[in-house]
Amino acid sequence: MKKILALLAVALAVAACGGIPLRSIPQLISLQGKLLDASPAEFMLAIQADARLTPKPDQVPVLKLAIKPKEPGTFEVIDKSLPMQLIVSPRAVYGLPPPSPDRRWFLYSFSPESQAELAKFQANFKRLRDEQKGKGGGGGSVSIGISQEGVAARDPALANTRWETWLQVSLLDGFFEVWSGTVADLLKGADKAAKS
Repeated sequence: MKKILALLAVALAVAACGGIPLRSIPQLISLQGKLLDASPAEFMLAIQADARLTPKPDQVPVLKLAIKPKEPGTFEVIDKSLPMQLIVSPRAVYGLPPPSPDRRWFLYSFSPESQAELAKFQANFKRLRDEQKGKGGGGGSVSIGISQEGVAARDPALANTRWETWLQVSLLDGFFEVWSGTVADLLKGADKAAKS
């Protein structure tokens, strides 16, 4: 019963974060485990935004991953930032809903280099997990984040336009929506995170 209450509390806390759809909470809760076992080639991020948005080639989302020990010095901290690459699509693809005429999908996947880095991160995590189990170790934490503010334009004309972020960890599971709001909401959250 305590476990159910704890999961409910986590779900409500996540739902309280603006822009996260309630239907996505189960996928978000299981994201860490799925990402650590996923094929890097299947991981994709999809952003649906105003068709006037034209990100530059170097303005891409970045997957941020970190493994930190519970007890400092138990093992070396692993901190990675993996840039993604853009695939622009004006129509529905990969099972995503079709955009209206004034919107489009921006699809991102990992380059071969980022895929290799994610595979190394996954292998390091599994090695550390097994080592810590064998030692009855103190454990640690894994954090996963996606920085996407570099894609959003700081253009007042786009500030109140809708922004949707969808994630695919595996082809089998397909895409699910992880956040929606306005460009202004996205940039406000990114600015707040940068200050903390």
